[in-house]
Amino acid sequence: MLKSPTAHINDVCINGCIPLLFSTIKPIDTHRFAVFSMHDLTRIQYNASDEVLWKAMWWICFWKKDIWIIPIQRPSPVGHWVLCIAYLSQKELLLFDSLGEQKPWRADVQDVMKLITRLISLAREHHSEGDVDVCSWVARPLTIIPLQSNGYDCGIWVLAVVAATLRGFHTTGMQEEDMTSFRHYLYTQILSISLLA
Repeated sequence: MLKSPTAHINDVCINGCIPLLFSTIKPIDTHRFAVFSMHDLTRIQYNASDEVLWKAMWWICFWKKDIWIIPIQRPSPVGHWVLCIAYLSQKELLLFDSLGEQKPWRADVQDVMKLITRLISLAREHHSEGDVDVCSWVARPLTIIPLQSNGYDCGIWVLAVVAATLRGFHTTGMQEEDMTSFRHYLYTQILSISLLA
C-alpha cells in the first residue's frame, strides 16, 4: 500500500505506522502519549462490555497518559481516515480531516467522549486512578480548508499529523504535493525494519 503512490491505506497500515513514527521520531515525552487503534473506537460504537474494553486496552496504560491519539475510519467515502488528538489535562479534542469537513465530526466527538468517559471509569475501577473531568470539553478542527483533492491520501495525511503531534505541533506544514514523499519515507522505514530482522 505504501509502495503505490495512489493506494488507499488500511487499518493494519495505520496501526503499524504510528509505532514506526514513534521509533523514528523518538519524542522526548513518549510517556505522555496513548495510541489507540481504530478498532478501540469501534468497540465503543458497538457498546462492548467493560471487560472487553479493559482486556483490549489496559496495556496502553491510558490512565497515565495526557495525550491520546485516536485514528478514526469513517465508512464513506471509501473508508475515509480522520484523526482525533485528545489533550486530557486541557479537556480539548483536536480534530483533523484532510477534506476539511466539519459536519461528520458530531458523531465522532460523541464516540470519542464516550471512549474517554468509559476508559476513565475503568481506570478508576481497576487502579483507583484516572482523575479526569469528563465535563465541559472543547472540540475544534485543525483545518476547515480541504488539504486533499484525491481519494487515496487521507491515511497518509493522518500519519503526517501524528508525526507533527509527536514533535510537539498541532498540525503539519506539509502540502498535498508532499504526500508522495512522505508515503515513500514511511515505505523506506518499513523496508529498513525488514532488512534488520
